[in-house]
Amino acid sequence: MMDKIVLITGGASGIGLGTVEYLLEQGGYVPVSFSWGAAHIEEAKETLRMNYGDAADKALFLQGDVSSGADLQKLYEELDTRFGHLDGLVNAAGIIRLGGVEEQTLEDWERCFKVNLTGMFMMTKTMLPLLKKGTDPSIVNLSSMASERVGGSIAYSAAKAGVDAMTRYLAKDLGKYGIRVNCVAPAAVYTNIYVTSGDYTQEGYDKWSEDKVSLYPLGRIGYPKKDLAPMIEFLLSDKSSWTTGGRFLVDGGISA
Repeated sequence: MMDKIVLITGGASGIGLGTVEYLLEQGGYVPVSFSWGAAHIEEAKETLRMNYGDAADKALFLQGDVSSGADLQKLYEELDTRFGHLDGLVNAAGIIRLGGVEEQTLEDWERCFKVNLTGMFMMTKTMLPLLKKGTDPSIVNLSSMASERVGGSIAYSAAKAGVDAMTRYLAKDLGKYGIRVNCVAPAAVYTNIYVTSGDYTQEGYDKWSEDKVSLYPLGRIGYPKKDLAPMIEFLLSDKSSWTTGGRFLVDGGISA
């Protein structure tokens, strides 16, 4: 059986990188990361080399902006030339800026939607011809518990609610091509998103994460490779071949 070609946006850090690592460990996948930050890409490559040796060479890292039509067209051409199809798309790229309606600027709002929702739409639309050529093709979108239990960032919560609705729409829209579409909605997961946004220093984020632990029935927050990537891989695999339009909470029990 040939390896599944899976494109992962935001694949150089956070949940995206955790998914790249997990797919490498499972075998049977060629993970293709697409992300913006050059520094994160180099750090991710080094991490994979240290942890997986020569097996890290199976992962491909490409640079670009999910909200740039020109970058997405260039990505499409690269993947079409290299592989000619896609078997999976994981829309994991995301940003956040904390604040409610009084604190959030219009620039913050528009940038959050541009990356977290519009970019997801653009990526899916651009890659659709390659997904149609895939084997049991599957799209997995990263939503958030914040789409229902709102808080922290009005823009982020609203954008993630849009992801939920878009996932359901796409599941109905693309079923005729045999393309499945689901989303995963995590609670607090230990990533670099808040530090990158400038809302926290690393020390402040570590303390915030520790303070969150007592809220979770399972006694801890989540981790990208350990907790999120297995669900993502399940939805990519043929184990979920009759599953589409679903929203799957991975939240340590905090929503119970």
